Amino acid sequence: MARSIQGFISSSTSKPTKKGRNRPGRPGNEELPGKLVEQSETRELTIEEALELAILLQKNAYSNLGVLLRATGKPSEAEAAYRTAIQLNPAHIDAYTNLGILLNGLKRTEEAAACFCKVITLRPKHREARKLLALAHCTLGEIGEAVNIFQEWLKDEPGDPIALHMLAACTGRDVPKRASNGFVERTFDSFASSFEAKLQRLSYRAPALVAAMLEDSRLERLKRLDVLDAGCGTGLCGPLLAPYARRLIGVDLSEGMLVHAKEKNVYDALVKVELTDYLRDNSEAFDLIVAADTLVYFGDLEGVLATAARALRPNGLLVFTLEHAVGGETDVDYHLESHGRYSHAAVYVERVLAFAGLQPEIAHAELRMESGAPVAGLVIRATKSVPARR
Repeated sequence: MARSIQGFISSSTSKPTKKGRNRPGRPGNEELPGKLVEQSETRELTIEEALELAILLQKNAYSNLGVLLRATGKPSEAEAAYRTAIQLNPAHIDAYTNLGILLNGLKRTEEAAACFCKVITLRPKHREARKLLALAHCTLGEIGEAVNIFQEWLKDEPGDPIALHMLAACTGRDVPKRASNGFVERTFDSFASSFEAKLQRLSYRAPALVAAMLEDSRLERLKRLDVLDAGCGTGLCGPLLAPYARRLIGVDLSEGMLVHAKEKNVYDALVKVELTDYLRDNSEAFDLIVAADTLVYFGDLEGVLATAARALRPNGLLVFTLEHAVGGETDVDYHLESHGRYSHAAVYVERVLAFAGLQPEIAHAELRMESGAPVAGLVIRATKSVPARR
């Protein structure tokens, strides 16, 4: 029991508050729980210290309870828990952030923006709050406000990859052909530990859709194929691909994600590398390449699909998902959406695959929920043609 309580206390402890806000010689309020528990192992706490520990743990407990309630599909109860945490501690940054995310998902965007504003007031350079507040302004049609946030961010941190990418997504100017390595690494390293829980709340279906497409291809599960999980993330596709693979390789740019993929115990190798570079160096190395929710960080698909085609053996399969560009301009091949991922036109995808020597089959599906609405997607299976004999 003591060990589980210690684990809870550790998970409830945040960074210390700024110097000068606490009594001399005492740790910051958010640091106190762990400090006091450590001291209690060698001495008896005073009544004052014991009361302070109980109050601080209660404050964090309500915020953590809100996370659990949201994860189990109880948004009203989660909101109440977050608001209780804020009542107990009006400077509770995590509670404000989580409440804002919850409210945004409930389409209460203005209330969400107010939460993110409060976080930035408490911690002016809080990156995630800046990003979320800017996205809320975009949703409300207040593009100018969002641009101001990203420009201010870039003044504080020139060249920040997340601020640069999201500014391009917000304005439609200087849109990169793909998300930079820095954007991908920083984004996914920052929430690798909560990635799977977050996707579960979003009814994330990409791995299941990929598995269904493989099932439809009538590939036999005989562990005879060399398989690449391209952009493997935390390894959600790994167990679905393992029955086909005599050798299963996972590649990703995020070290944090690869740590969790390793825990799945299904990969023969995990490699931290940019995808196009890896494909270029592995000509005709794979019978099957899968990219679930990976190519949404590429706008221009020509390079990555050409290298994927070369990395496949004859009759090899490439199975991947994309977000579908629906509405808007009909002659646009791809679009960088305000959330930072790219959507693609189906006709563009077909054209690029054909040019790469791949024969496509494209299905339409809903990939996940985003801000309470389904995300339209494409699930593609492409076969590498066998060269004609002369």
